[in-house]
Amino acid sequence: MKKVLSMLLAFVVVIALAVTMVACTPASDLTTVRIAIHRNEGASNVALGLEKGIFEKWGINLEVTQVENGVAEMTALRADKRTLDIGYIGAGVAWNAIDGNGNGAQFVFFENLGNSEHLMARKGLFTDTNSNGTFEKEEVFAGLKGKTVYLQTGATPGNYFKSLVNWLNEGVDATDQIWIFTEASDYLADYTAPNSTEANKVTVVNMENDKIPAAMATSASEKIDVAVAYSPATKTIYTTNSDIEKIADWSVLTGQASVGTYVASTKWLEENPEVAQNLINALYEVAIYRGASREHGQEAITAAENLCGVTAGSYNLDATIFWSQAQYEEGFANESGQGYSYMEYLYNTSKGNVPAGNTVKSFEESFNDTYLLKAIEHFKKA
Repeated sequence: MKKVLSMLLAFVVVIALAVTMVACTPASDLTTVRIAIHRNEGASNVALGLEKGIFEKWGINLEVTQVENGVAEMTALRADKRTLDIGYIGAGVAWNAIDGNGNGAQFVFFENLGNSEHLMARKGLFTDTNSNGTFEKEEVFAGLKGKTVYLQTGATPGNYFKSLVNWLNEGVDATDQIWIFTEASDYLADYTAPNSTEANKVTVVNMENDKIPAAMATSASEKIDVAVAYSPATKTIYTTNSDIEKIADWSVLTGQASVGTYVASTKWLEENPEVAQNLINALYEVAIYRGASREHGQEAITAAENLCGVTAGSYNLDATIFWSQAQYEEGFANESGQGYSYMEYLYNTSKGNVPAGNTVKSFEESFNDTYLLKAIEHFKKA
């Protein structure tokens, strides 16, 4: 009897070990990919995918680097001895995928649409003339004249503010338009002021996004009054300063949006096409789950907060638009789809930031849609 029990126990142990081997992919069988995420809602795809084991399912071991913005990220990705293979970016550094000089990069994944950037100011500096609780175009135009605006020129707030000024100037005679002055010369590489009237001048001062909340604090010794910032800085500012209000966001710019993408090293793509496809498949699998419902979207936001180690509620689901599977399929069904339209908008508003004298790549050279299209097709059949 004891012999039978021993044999039975041994059999159970063997089965248990076999199940364990099937359920867990050995770390040695995973390919490491060095990826960067931003410490905001943009981390949601990677964070949720890690929680659900989706990257491991596709044979990927993610080595994650968290960044506050894309400037240092793109430097690391485009270095001769790069320390990143792929990274999530906002529109502010998107020109790197369009720059034909140096170590190349390409857009490879359409991640989200953002409404994270806010023009904000201390109450009383802008006048709500009709007292309707929002600032109309003419009110924002008048309020900006003569103001100094703090923002991170090399990140998405820089792109947003130039787009906002262009929109505000639409239909206004050139002699009366507001114009931007800044000592951050790279910011205005493609810009020509419509006039030189001092009263119409808006001065832009470069300030890193994570420094803006402290500088806008009511108790700051040298506080700033007007800024453009993005999440989570915006939420911190509103919750800690009752005298700060939102003046405008992306919603006023019809047909425009802050496009979040993943950009990859061209060399890495060329050397690792199968790994790259598996990674994009994983990102897409997470994306269509996240975009299936508001509950799934909030699950992704919570995962991002957990991964980044911030307090629950720090990130805002409504600051980002996550696409559903149907939107991806329709948006990239053909070249006139909305996905391509947003990518072309990103391209057209970013190509002017390519350093003077460098080659500007075409849209087709900048956006390598091959991996995304294959992922979309794969999950159509799944």
